[in-house]
Amino acid sequence: MPNEPKKKRKHRKHTINDFYHGNKLHKEKYGFIEIDNPEYYKKDNGYWAVPEFLMRKPTPEERKEIIVNYIIAHNSKRIDMFALADKLCISERLMQMTLKSLREEGLIEVIHTFSDSGKQLQNKYRYIGVPCERYGAGLTLDMLYDTENKAGFRDWDWEDYKFKKDGNWYDSDDLDGYKIDRRYLRREYLRNARVDESYGVRNANFFVIRYRSWISNKDNKPTPPNHIKINHITGETYDDRPGSYSSDGTKRYELETLDKILVFALFGVVFAAEYNGEKGNPQIHLFDPKTNENYITFTYWGDNVLHLTWDTDDDREKHLQLIGEFTSK
Repeated sequence: MPNEPKKKRKHRKHTINDFYHGNKLHKEKYGFIEIDNPEYYKKDNGYWAVPEFLMRKPTPEERKEIIVNYIIAHNSKRIDMFALADKLCISERLMQMTLKSLREEGLIEVIHTFSDSGKQLQNKYRYIGVPCERYGAGLTLDMLYDTENKAGFRDWDWEDYKFKKDGNWYDSDDLDGYKIDRRYLRREYLRNARVDESYGVRNANFFVIRYRSWISNKDNKPTPPNHIKINHITGETYDDRPGSYSSDGTKRYELETLDKILVFALFGVVFAAEYNGEKGNPQIHLFDPKTNENYITFTYWGDNVLHLTWDTDDDREKHLQLIGEFTSK
């Protein structure tokens, strides 16, 4: 039998995501979903301020939950899983691996179907897990494509907020703000759906602290004349004293190892961290190990921002900011 010509692989179509910082093309990034933004097409939207596409990036656990709930909604019916993979912006192979994992977990059953001539048709799928109307927190494909993002899916790209090594620096408050907004949306969704909040805690395996330190002028405190310099290109004056002790940094600790009090130091300030929570409700209590002064208790759903300020020798203020969060990796 002569060799048949190799069938060309069909490439999935991608759109451009104009999310906040110019055009973003997620051509090689599976899992990034781009949704037409209806606000963009309004006559009075200003075009320069409203993105044409909104982005969603579900976690692998959220994606599995969406697939299970899709199967529950189409129980024992034929499902085009490759079409669903396209909606989730993942490869056909990743979809096959996810379905295999769901079978091994005892959540779904695959029913092979054939035509009268013996040709295999699309498979049927059946949910065989613990009886429920919706699995897990009840996340669905429709929720993922909701332009208002009421379920609180991630809607930013890490590329815009990761620590830079090329001299371009960003304000970590922006990233923290996005994460807080996302947690608030997810918590509100869980409460409205009457689902236990522990379903929103996705694999909290690590406690991560993102920190930064800087110096600022005190309010209404003028710069000493000997530190006022002039930019001869722009004519603007500036304070030539060093403005930062460090760039941003990150510390990460595995929760399973935090069975004792952990002590660490940042820029001469000593902190003690004690893990008081559990898997579905992790908490980290931060305090001064010398004086036992309480600083903050980081929780999964909290704002989790600690901002400390001290006077410096040159009549300015030194700032140290810690942002805590619980992550899967």
